[in-house]
Amino acid sequence: MGELKNAYALIIGVGNDLPITVRDATAIYNLLASPDHGGYPKDNITVLTEETATREHILGALDELVLNADEDASVLLFYSGHGGTYTTNDLLELANKPTVAESENQDYFFLQPSNFDVKAFKNTWVKAEELRARIAKIRSKRLVLLLDCCHAAGMTQSLNFTTDFSPRKELQNAEGLAQNIDDGQGMSIISSCREDQKSWILQGDYNSLFTKCLLQVLRGEHKKHLEEPYIRISETIQYIFRKVPELKPVQQPYANIQIYDDFILSRVPDHRIASLGFEDSTTTVTTKNKPKQLVTAYRETEHSNSAILFVHGFSGEADRSFGVLPQLLMEEEALDGWDLFPLGYSGAVKPNLGKDVWASVQDIQTVSDYLKTAIKYKYSKYKRIAIIGYSLGGLAVEQAIVALEQDDRDKISHVFLFGVPSNGLPVTTQHDPKLKALEENAPYIQQLRQNWKTTFSESYPFKLTVVAATNDEFIPTRASLDAFPEEVQEVVNGNHFSMIKIEDAKNDTYNLIVSAFDGGDFANTFTDKEAVNITLGAYDAVVKDLLPRKDALDRNGLKNLIFALEGLGREEEATQILESALKDSNDSDFFGLLAGRYKRQYLTTFDKSKGDVALSFYKNGYDIASDKRDHKQAFYHAINLAFLALVLLRDEQLMLEYAKKALKHTDAVTFDSLWKIATQAEAYLYLGDLEKAKEGYGKAAQMADVRQKLSMHMNAFKAYTTLMGTSNPEDPFVKFLKTSFLS
Repeated sequence: MGELKNAYALIIGVGNDLPITVRDATAIYNLLASPDHGGYPKDNITVLTEETATREHILGALDELVLNADEDASVLLFYSGHGGTYTTNDLLELANKPTVAESENQDYFFLQPSNFDVKAFKNTWVKAEELRARIAKIRSKRLVLLLDCCHAAGMTQSLNFTTDFSPRKELQNAEGLAQNIDDGQGMSIISSCREDQKSWILQGDYNSLFTKCLLQVLRGEHKKHLEEPYIRISETIQYIFRKVPELKPVQQPYANIQIYDDFILSRVPDHRIASLGFEDSTTTVTTKNKPKQLVTAYRETEHSNSAILFVHGFSGEADRSFGVLPQLLMEEEALDGWDLFPLGYSGAVKPNLGKDVWASVQDIQTVSDYLKTAIKYKYSKYKRIAIIGYSLGGLAVEQAIVALEQDDRDKISHVFLFGVPSNGLPVTTQHDPKLKALEENAPYIQQLRQNWKTTFSESYPFKLTVVAATNDEFIPTRASLDAFPEEVQEVVNGNHFSMIKIEDAKNDTYNLIVSAFDGGDFANTFTDKEAVNITLGAYDAVVKDLLPRKDALDRNGLKNLIFALEGLGREEEATQILESALKDSNDSDFFGLLAGRYKRQYLTTFDKSKGDVALSFYKNGYDIASDKRDHKQAFYHAINLAFLALVLLRDEQLMLEYAKKALKHTDAVTFDSLWKIATQAEAYLYLGDLEKAKEGYGKAAQMADVRQKLSMHMNAFKAYTTLMGTSNPEDPFVKFLKTSFLS
């Protein structure tokens, strides 16, 4: 393979009392410059160690990158050495000037070059602001900064720090340094450890633990198969975050999560390519689609002292999960003076489980750490902070809030949790392995709830609102609401996505948020009371209201009555009313609507009675559609019947019959719509033709939006793993589904 011709690197190992920093820098250089490993042109790599790692050389090398790296280049910056902090009052005291109040006493950060002189610190340090300014001038946004600053005692020969000079305080919070360097334009920053942790070297090792793991991932040692012969930034972050604490639990890396592009850092060496059976070793560098513009602020003003943070889930992007909600709020008079920021994984970052509603505890922890650190440093100027947490991003919000220092927590004025499984998912043996860590009795959920209870044992110091959707297909109502008092619970109309991705101001999500800020009372205006009561389990009230006028109900009222009767265990009565109301109806779509609700409930709880009701409704819908020769409705019902025949009934013969019927009806439909193609792919899966299934799923994935992708993945994954008896993430078809629908 050829060189990564447009890849640049600046590698700094300060040395002095930290000889390991020179060893680490040298090892990184040797890997990147090797034709068989990193593939960087040697002329594109600058190494500064010992006497060359001075302030002048560091800033000069950054200036060279500004000149040489074009907008399509990738840039790797590696710094291993001491960092430090100083405060506003440190400098005022040195200048014999009056100090400011502690609330105005800001922290600042610097790197300590090899020629750092305590008596001439202003001329020998590299301030975070200087580094950020240089980096901002680099034309490429494909930039990663790797920081190894907080070294454990055993890694230093002598620190020689005096105790009477605050600006020489050794860095204890690399996260703060990282956030002060972050230019907000999408650079990736990975620090070797978090606040109040140290960077370690394991006994007998030649390099620091952080560098050791970095070298491993850049060499592709973690690879079990190859889709391409390169290592990208997202898998580098994932590996380091997993491997470092695995080897040393007291060291946990930190990374920012709003990066511009998942760009290539290194090449996989030829011997690894051969051992993994990757056939084309001459593959040229692949460039993914040009990244979309990264949005890191909806509104940011110079003098504002209040901010709203929008923390999204793991299936979308930080600035696109909330629809027009941020724009609408910016137009609201009650929110004049509030800055608004999106926060969460950018589209370039791949969560461990892919872009799914569900996420690993590690990913939730990563977002939580970033939020906690951002409140402390990035958003330190704000005196009031409101947080809107959505989906599993809300778990990260809860985790961050309880981990905040008291002064930072006191800034929180409002917390909204939309569709968040705070109480954990119901326990069932049927859950996919990836959901086990989020069940209500899982250690992560139990610890989170205990920490929340301990932190807020008496009352909440902020206005808390927890919200469930009337038709959330992923998060059960009890998982969203039961961990909190009734007085903070609310219900809004919509599903897991539409509850927050609103289209205009005429909805209860918008009204709820605005009323919380302007001090008004919230009342559901756009969500009917029956839907609210059903969501909350208040079935008696719905039946009392609707049953006496059952014969005059419209479709929505009939649906609410059926759901309420079923919730009270009056299934036979519900069936009789439904059959009577629809005895002369040819509305197969209504049966599909009802069936879909019960199917989702079954897949959430694996309550067989829910599955049986779904099966019955799909069968009624299929019979009507088939008789009417409504082929679109017929293949929709048939493929769902095939799915339930497999997953609910474990009847593979019946599954095959309905799969063949679904294919027959798709053949009668002229245009290749999304759901026609997806239905054909699922039918071929049931019929055992995986190649045709992959072809169809690949086409469908290109046409689908996020919600549609998740729906297709859910059916395909559950069907395949049930048929094959394995959910091994290394299974080729499982990997294909993840790559197609969750990337």
